[in-house]
Amino acid sequence: MSSFSSSARLLTDIGEIEQYRRILEKDNIKSGEPHWASMGKNTITLFQVLIDQDLTHLVMVLQHYPKYIEAVCEHFRYAYSYSENVADIDATSELLKIGEPYFTKQFVRNVMRKLPRIESDDREALQNFIERLTENQHRWHPIITMHYRSVIKHRIDATLLHPLQRIVLEKKLASIVEVNTFDYEASDRDSHLDIPYMN
Repeated sequence: MSSFSSSARLLTDIGEIEQYRRILEKDNIKSGEPHWASMGKNTITLFQVLIDQDLTHLVMVLQHYPKYIEAVCEHFRYAYSYSENVADIDATSELLKIGEPYFTKQFVRNVMRKLPRIESDDREALQNFIERLTENQHRWHPIITMHYRSVIKHRIDATLLHPLQRIVLEKKLASIVEVNTFDYEASDRDSHLDIPYMN
């Protein structure tokens, strides 16, 4: 299996899918079986590895083999990544788009937990990310755009900035249109699956 690295693009080259084809072509999904029970052991292992990585290869595989989308989305309800691998934002956006028919709050919560965190209070770093967010607000899934919009707003409010710097950042952030989509924060039947230290 090739090494994984976070990238700004999705890997769609047919050469990339070849490394997985021999596993997936041998697998027969058993209809009517829940979750991973519908797949062979090698396929299950493959998807567990892909989920744990930066999601670019996971999305590529799902784009070529859409019959696995539902099972992968279902697995994300229970998948907590203990690795230090963070998700590529573009890949996460694509996963949310193709996974929309199978949204559960826990699925979306666990996908969002893999996103890179904004931990810097540096004005320039915040401004750079706002600019990136502005450029991608109509391309990234609205859940991602609104997530980062909220995180940056919290950072601005909590940071000791010069009033003029705060005004500039808030003005830039205000240009990102607020969109209300899927509410994955509210309690639901999956709430008991949450692990407190992962929140």
